[in-house]
Amino acid sequence: MKRIIILLSVVLAVSGCYLADTLNFINTPAEISLTWRGEPQVTYESQSYQMGFNDHKNEYRIYEDRLANWFTIRCSEKPVEEEQILTADVTWTGRRSTKTFEGISFTVKKTDENGYVWLWNDSDKIGIIIKHI
Repeated sequence: MKRIIILLSVVLAVSGCYLADTLNFINTPAEISLTWRGEPQVTYESQSYQMGFNDHKNEYRIYEDRLANWFTIRCSEKPVEEEQILTADVTWTGRRSTKTFEGISFTVKKTDENGYVWLWNDSDKIGIIIKHI
C-alpha cells in the first residue's frame, strides 16, 4: 500500500510540473522569444534585432544585429491554430554554445489577433513565441 501511495505521489508531482511549465509559458506576454527549461535564451528587441520569414520553408529567423543572439525555427507546416501539432528544427545561441534540436514536436498553445503564436515542446521544455509577418 505504501508503494502505491508513493507511486501516485510521483505521478501527481510530475503531471503538476508539466501543467505549471505549460501555464507559465502560455501566460508569457506576447513578445518574440525563445525559452528553454524556463530560462529566457533569446528575446527580440525591435531596436537591435532583425526578423525574417521564409514562406516556402515555414522558417522564422530572429537575429540580433551583432549576431550574438539569435534563433531559427523551421516548421513542418505554418503554425496557425491552437492545439495544432507540428514538427520543427530549432537552433539558437545558448549561454555557452549553439543548441540544435531536430524533428521535435511542438504544439500551438495559443494565438492572438496580432499574429503572435505560442509554440511549446514539452519533452525538452522549449517555448517559442513567433509572430506572423
